[in-house]
Amino acid sequence: MKYTAPLTADQVEQLGEDVGRITAFTARALHRAFPHLDLEQLTATFTRSTTLDFTTRKYLGAMEAGASPAEAAGRAGVALIRVWADARLQACEELDRTAPAG
Repeated sequence: MKYTAPLTADQVEQLGEDVGRITAFTARALHRAFPHLDLEQLTATFTRSTTLDFTTRKYLGAMEAGASPAEAAGRAGVALIRVWADARLQACEELDRTAPAG
């Protein structure tokens, strides 16, 4: 579905479903690639309001740039994985910096 501003009620509902699918697929893909990652925890992380806002912006931005809905979903999912991985690496680095030497 193409989205035009302002969104109709049907477009808002469809956008919510699209973004929900993107986040669910991304969580499952990470879990399949890295089974030690807890699927429920990934799902909880990816359904936070800030994460949903990020994913929505990436999805709509890709569509506005001419991507098909499927390609836009893929781009949004990749962007989500990248920011999740970056945040995870930063947290690990912070833990390493603050860990007592020993």
